[in-house]
Amino acid sequence: MAKKNKKNKKKKIKKRKAKVKKKPLKIKKKNKIKKKPSKIRKKKNFKKKKKSSKSSLKTKKKLKKNKLKKKKKLKKIFKLKKKKLKKKKSNKKKIKKIKTIQKPSFFEKLKEKIYEYFRRLKIKFLIYLEKLKIKQTKRDIQNLEKLLKQERKFAEKKERDREKFRLQLIKDIKLDERKKIYQLKDHLWKVGDRFAVIRQKYQEYRQKIREKQLEELEVRRKSREEARVILEAEKAENALKQKLVERLERFSRNMKSIVFQINKRYITKKRSPLRFIDNISESGECLIRNDDAPTDKDYLILLYIEGEDVTQRLKNPICLDDKTDIVNAKNFQPKDIFEASDYIIDRLVVMFDKERKLKK
Repeated sequence: MAKKNKKNKKKKIKKRKAKVKKKPLKIKKKNKIKKKPSKIRKKKNFKKKKKSSKSSLKTKKKLKKNKLKKKKKLKKIFKLKKKKLKKKKSNKKKIKKIKTIQKPSFFEKLKEKIYEYFRRLKIKFLIYLEKLKIKQTKRDIQNLEKLLKQERKFAEKKERDREKFRLQLIKDIKLDERKKIYQLKDHLWKVGDRFAVIRQKYQEYRQKIREKQLEELEVRRKSREEARVILEAEKAENALKQKLVERLERFSRNMKSIVFQINKRYITKKRSPLRFIDNISESGECLIRNDDAPTDKDYLILLYIEGEDVTQRLKNPICLDDKTDIVNAKNFQPKDIFEASDYIIDRLVVMFDKERKLKK
């Protein structure tokens, strides 16, 4: 407490000194303010007087400038002093803080010592507790190891007992089986004749099954051969049909184009159009008829080949049956395509002319 009082007294003394130093500066300012009216009076007096020479004016201006310079210097000095005082105060405060930090009080030292003592005591206590825990864990581990060893020994004993029991059971079962086999042998000698009869019947039964299987295989083989023959015949027939189609294809194309052109350009709106029907792949025929005709028998021009089979049709010439005017058929060779087309066009033109004349 005594130290604190001393410090407070020192602070008060320093404050007083600072106040004393500042007072003369303030007094100077007041003196300056008092001097101002004297200057103004001088100026007024100067106005009343007559104008002096130019030299006197220059001297006055110089004096004014010197005064201003002095004022500026004084201000600068005053500012520098203020800054120095502030720096001193700040340095003193820093020094005090450092001293307070460097030189702690007696109670603070005592507190630190007590705190350090209890901290060490706490650490020692915690270390002691950890050691106790480690010892306890070691004991538990040892006990567990002992228990595991006992369990292993017990399990090994059980396995040995089971193995012994299993071997004993196997021996007993083998003995029982041997006894049964010896008994059955004696019984089988008596039943040997019956077994011979049964074997013979079984062999006969198997022989019959084999014979049936062989018969089925032969039937399958025959059916396969027949199917192969039928397929080959169908292929040959299809090839012949294709040849016939190729033979009549050019004629059918010409007839189709003739029908299309006539329907497009020459037929009137009132008359029913012509229709081309192609049955070459089915019956080896193609025909032109009116669209309103009920059946294919009411044709106008029929193109076909005479013959019952495909082979005969390939040999015979191509025929054109015309129902427009002449009932007689006309024959053409496969080369005479253009002649046939010209003939069809002529016959249709004649038919249309007759229809027009009848309408008139």
